[in-house]
Amino acid sequence: MRLNLTLHFEPPFVIPYNYPRYLYSFLLRAIELADEEVASRIHNNKRDIKLVASKFMPAGSTKRLEEGLLVESGTVELYVGSTENVILESLIRGLGYGIGRLHVGCQRLLNYEVELRKTPERLSGRRFKTLSPVSVYHNSPPNGFKQWDLSPVGQPNSPFENEPEVWKSLVFENLKSKYLMVYGEPYEGDFRIKVLTNRPKSKKFFMKMDEKTGKPIYARAWEFNFKMWGEEGLLHVAYDLGIGMRNPHGFGMIEVV
Repeated sequence: MRLNLTLHFEPPFVIPYNYPRYLYSFLLRAIELADEEVASRIHNNKRDIKLVASKFMPAGSTKRLEEGLLVESGTVELYVGSTENVILESLIRGLGYGIGRLHVGCQRLLNYEVELRKTPERLSGRRFKTLSPVSVYHNSPPNGFKQWDLSPVGQPNSPFENEPEVWKSLVFENLKSKYLMVYGEPYEGDFRIKVLTNRPKSKKFFMKMDEKTGKPIYARAWEFNFKMWGEEGLLHVAYDLGIGMRNPHGFGMIEVV
């Protein structure tokens, strides 16, 4: 299940190019205003209740600035999905409490509207698009790399012989871990995913500073169209919680085309 949020900020509103940190902080703070325990579970426990968010989508005319995309109306749309009603309910209540108090950067939330959308019943074999770029990374890739953000179609300098197959395998493993969290039992069925975009768009995002080295940590993620096949229970998890990693930061939300 997901929420379609229309957020009104003090105009003009600038969507930061490096939006993930701002988006995650905004959502977590809104949830925290309604229920501190739910916010803590999202932030501190990787194997507990989760959500997925789209990127900020502008309403009306825009202009590119050095720091981000300027939305003259001050209005943006945002989708937030979860399998846990308590997250969505807390978010709605927190937005109400946070009018005038919630910010993206220094930009203040003035008002919002919300629409509830149910998960489509049939998903297997349908065509999808990404509403936020998909992030898939490997923590111990070969050839001495410390971490590698995988492309769904491969990269010329990849440490993997067949990067797209490794990407598919990690997407499936991630979905199975979410399935176990949601249903309390392992997924035993099949899963296939086919990327339909020959040259997916990619972008590099600053995520945070490494506490040990003091160096910035970046993530590269991709946007594309694709199809999935599998049991509907697993694909509902993909729709409600996203594919890939870093979903609460605005990565991996999908929509039926």
